[in-house]
Amino acid sequence: MIISQAPIGAEVRVIEINTDEKTRNRLQNIGIIAGCDVVLLQNNFGDVIVKVKDCRIALNKGVAKYVTVEAKDEKQK
Repeated sequence: MIISQAPIGAEVRVIEINTDEKTRNRLQNIGIIAGCDVVLLQNNFGDVIVKVKDCRIALNKGVAKYVTVEAKDEKQK
């Protein structure tokens, strides 16, 4: 699922970032990389706000659609 489809408050793991190199590098610079855990805090009309470690980060939905995540407990099953 893409990050904006995750339930509010759920901790999910980024499994893939399917975008061009420039956008992928920008996401990596702010801490969103494959394998990292994020929490979806808000899903507004224009932005998705996530918590990465101790930082709150706002992503435009145009960028957020490239971030594929899975529920954190799915990988442990």
